[in-house]
Amino acid sequence: MVLRNKTFLVVCLACVLFLMIGAMSEAFYKSLNPLSLIGLIISFSVVSLGILYVVLAKQIEYPKEDHYEKLLTKQKVKVTDTDFFKYDQNKNKFYKFAHYDKFIALPNRVLFNEILNKSISHAKRHQKILAILLINIVPKNPADNPKEHIAKELGQLFSKVLRNEDVISKLNNNQFIVLLSDIKKPKFASVAAEKLLKICEKDIEVDHKKIPLNAHIGICIYPDDGASLEELIENAYLALHTAQKNHTTHHFQFYSESLDAEAHEYLSIEADLRNAIKNKELTLYYQPKLDIKTGKIVAVEALVRWMHPKLGMLYPDKFIPMAEDNGFIVKIGEWELLLACLTNKHWQEIGLEPVKVALNISAKQFYHPNITVSLVNALRATGLNPMYLELEITESTIMIDPIKAKEVSDNIKEIGVQISIDHFGLGYTSISHIKEFPIESVKIDQKFIKSIPHNEVDTALVGALITLGHSLGLKVVAEGVETIEQLQYLSSHECDIAQGYFLSYPVTANSVAEQFKKVSKKIVV
Repeated sequence: MVLRNKTFLVVCLACVLFLMIGAMSEAFYKSLNPLSLIGLIISFSVVSLGILYVVLAKQIEYPKEDHYEKLLTKQKVKVTDTDFFKYDQNKNKFYKFAHYDKFIALPNRVLFNEILNKSISHAKRHQKILAILLINIVPKNPADNPKEHIAKELGQLFSKVLRNEDVISKLNNNQFIVLLSDIKKPKFASVAAEKLLKICEKDIEVDHKKIPLNAHIGICIYPDDGASLEELIENAYLALHTAQKNHTTHHFQFYSESLDAEAHEYLSIEADLRNAIKNKELTLYYQPKLDIKTGKIVAVEALVRWMHPKLGMLYPDKFIPMAEDNGFIVKIGEWELLLACLTNKHWQEIGLEPVKVALNISAKQFYHPNITVSLVNALRATGLNPMYLELEITESTIMIDPIKAKEVSDNIKEIGVQISIDHFGLGYTSISHIKEFPIESVKIDQKFIKSIPHNEVDTALVGALITLGHSLGLKVVAEGVETIEQLQYLSSHECDIAQGYFLSYPVTANSVAEQFKKVSKKIVV
């Protein structure tokens, strides 16, 4: 029994006994002998206890259902199908939690709404983006009505392709609703929608019979399409209705028409990216880095471009984030590494003065277990001396896991490849971390360079970063140099290397030698 129910029972019983005894008149109990009076009291007590037990039994034996839900939440226990049936066996009908669907152990509409309201409040405070995906599944054969076990299997499959922080709820046998928390851009919701639709493209087997399904998804974005739970869900239903009205088979639809067009273009580009390397649509451009004191080109940065057959040339910001999200970045990085090494070796073979070629690598590439193997294979295949290869990593990449980053950096340095810190000044790397890493140079972000020498704050900051880099024994590179005034300031503050449009735009490998000569002639500091 729960303690408070026991106490309540005792108090009630005492009150009944008190009233019973008080109700007996003096004349009545004087006519009885002591034994009869005691027997009478005991009889009334037993009867009262029995009545109270019958009335309060449910409250005594079984606390409210939300007591168990709170207990599970407090103990961080994940509710599964097995748990539900275990509660059914041991606690009568206790698996019927107020907030969960009993059949597939997913949050129901009540709990989903609570989570959505909290997520909206959090997103509002921290300026985050949320997405609501309303999924409607209908068997292609009208005779195949949606059943619980179809919904159960779909719920399990849907959960596997979603992130841990996402929430999926079953509304009924043919509808689910999904909350995507903290997405970087609204169009990224289309990636999750596409994964869910692909699941529905496969037949679901029920009673040894395969049932083909048809699915549509309506997508609504916070805060663009609504600021409250009611607005978001209503607009998600409107988007779903549009998808069903305009498309007979699997399709997702954003509430915003402009965002819907952007999202479908995004997915189209993603599909094309899978074949870009195989179709030889990717290429490398090279932007020179100038030694400010000598006027010589000492390095080039390799920059990937995509010659899309329909959209023309696409710059990295158009497809590299996409490649990082879907895992293509490692394959693209290996291709880029091999081509850059091969090109640099070719320049040396035709008589150009040896220079370093620098490659930007993302966090996924840097922490990939085969990073050193890829470097060794590329250097061996091309015959390039590792001293002429440089990898540029950002401060934020280091801070993901400083201990692991130090280990990876040491392995890269042991090969002989140089390392540079890109976007220096934008991240949160402490001086102690920089001192521990085997790096050769730091590159001041162009955000600071573009305002010098007119902006006093940025001008002072750039001067401080140059001094800091030199005090650590590192070379300092300034990127984004676009004017003679910027170059003159950097020269007067003894910055080592400059890179930017004023010196040279990125050029193809075939024209890089001629471009080097032109840049060297026109630079006067």
